[in-house]
Amino acid sequence: MKLYHALMAGLIACSFAIAQDSAATAAAPMAAPKAKPKAAMAMMIKGTVVSVDAIANTIIVTPKGKKADDTLSTTDKTVVMPKGKTVADLKADDKVTVSYKTEDGKMVATKIVLAPAPKAKKMAAPAAPAAPAMGSTGQ
Repeated sequence: MKLYHALMAGLIACSFAIAQDSAATAAAPMAAPKAKPKAAMAMMIKGTVVSVDAIANTIIVTPKGKKADDTLSTTDKTVVMPKGKTVADLKADDKVTVSYKTEDGKMVATKIVLAPAPKAKKMAAPAAPAAPAMGSTGQ
């Protein structure tokens, strides 16, 4: 019987030790997965160009569906598509999609895609006058 009590006491002591170890592990803060800093995440704006300021290296865009304008900085690394276009080629009322990142609290354009100009609707050519029916001479 003494052996039984000794084994039970040892088992209880071990279970307390395991419980304390589990509590300590649970209480320790788990390492959170590393999230990208907000500055590194690319964001997009799809909208209409309000103005372009080549001196200040900024463009102002009204996002689609919103009333407030967004001012974006441009750099020499800002890519403008289609290929061969530059920020200087942008003008008011151009439809654009701008990819940007936030740096020091400013929105910096990394890529600007200029939407193709809407195609002009073709005017329908007036119908040619109907030719008189053949075989009918009217005599």
